[in-house]
Amino acid sequence: MVSPTLVVNGSGSGSSDVTEIVLDYDPETRAVTATPGTVEEGTIVEKDTTICFKGREGKVRVVFLSPFNDHTVEMVDSEERKLTVGGIYHFRCFFIEPGGR
Repeated sequence: MVSPTLVVNGSGSGSSDVTEIVLDYDPETRAVTATPGTVEEGTIVEKDTTICFKGREGKVRVVFLSPFNDHTVEMVDSEERKLTVGGIYHFRCFFIEPGGR
C-alpha cells in the first residue's frame, strides 16, 4: 500500500519542473513502493506542483479516490497533471507488465 501524500495550499509561483513518482510492485511481498521520497507519509508537496506517475517496469495507471471510495481522477503512465488543491490524496495503482495492455 502506498502512503497518502500531503499537499498544502500555498502561494508558490508554480514550476515547469515535473515530479516523477515511480511506482514499483514486488510480487513476492505484494508491496508497492514509491520514489522519490516526496510521497512518503506526511511529506509536504507544494500546491501547483506538476506530477506524473511511472511504473518501474511496465506501465502504471493511478486512480485517485474520494472520501466515499468512488473513483475520481485517473492518470495513465507518464501523464502530467498539476496539483491545484492542497490535501491528502489516496489512490489505487494498477500495474501493466511490459508488453501488456
